[in-house]
Formats: sequence, structure tokens, C-alpha cells
Amino acid sequence: MLHEATIDSLLEVGYANTGTQHIVKRAGVSRGAQTHHYPGKQDLIVAATETMFEGFANDIEKLATGLRDGEYDLGQFIDRLWAEMISGTWFYASLEIIVAARGDQGLRQRLAPLILNLHSRFETAWDATFIAKEPEKLSSRVAMNLVMNVLRGMAVQAVLRRETPYYEEMLQAIKAILHSHVTPITESPG
Repeated sequence: MLHEATIDSLLEVGYANTGTQHIVKRAGVSRGAQTHHYPGKQDLIVAATETMFEGFANDIEKLATGLRDGEYDLGQFIDRLWAEMISGTWFYASLEIIVAARGDQGLRQRLAPLILNLHSRFETAWDATFIAKEPEKLSSRVAMNLVMNVLRGMAVQAVLRRETPYYEEMLQAIKAILHSHVTPITESPG
């Protein structure tokens, strides 16, 4: 409950305005219960971030498994990644945390292992799901990390620019570029 209330608070009022009193009230627990498990705001933020990243990694792994199992094609996989990025709570909550960590060395040091673990899980999924068409030019891991970074940038832009056709056009370009560099393991290479 505390983790969910923390993420909800980050989404609603941002990192700077997220306080432990507001979180415990939202979670319906006592301040004593919160301090017993998480002595301070940063402890709670880090724990909630770990839970959030775990859930996101699980979602990405499920999407990758669906692609490998032939439930959808590469284009549909990208559409699902984008939907996860734009509609899931993890991205916008993590954006709040990342911006806060930029100016807070202690928070940054505590979050760095979590983000490295998240990216490691992504890369494991990419390695299990994609074959590079010309690995000497671009590995499947790098291709998919580029895609994730572009999708994150698009999601940031979508905060202020809500034009669906604009993003659809970019998604089509991403799919075309990706098709020229990787093949899902369910398809025959080349």
C-alpha cells in the first residue's frame, strides 16, 4: 500500500510536493507503520521505485515473450511498448524521481543500482527476443535500447503535445528502422 501511495503521489503532485504524511494518509496506514519500514521519504521513494521497476521489467519481459510466441508481430510489439510507456504509471513517476536524483547525490546513488538492474533485465529480454541482421553494424541490444530511448523522449514530449497522428508517424518510422536491423526470433532472419 505504501509503495502504491508513493507512486500515486509522485504522479499527482510531483517529487518536491510528495511528503510522507501525505503518503501515509493516502495509504491508510499510521505514521508509525511507515517509519518502522521506511524511516524517511528517501527510503520510501527508493523502495517504491524498486517495486515499480520490478513491475515494469516484468511487463517488458511478458511483451517480449508474446512476440517470441507469435502472439503479435514486431510492429504490434512496438505499439504495445509505446502504449506501456505512454499510459503506464511507471514512466511518469520515474521521470519525477530521475529529475529529483539529478540534484540529490544521495538519492542518485541509491537509485543507480535499481536502474542498472532494470536495464539489465531489458537487455536480457532483447537478447532472448531479437537477432541482429548485421551484428557487426548494430547489435539487437543497441537497436532496442535506442528504441526505448526514443519512446521515452516521445513520452516526455507527450506531456505537452497530445497530437496522436504526430506520434503515429514516428512509430511507423521506428518500426521501419527496426525492421531493417533486427528480426524477432519467431521470424527467419533475412
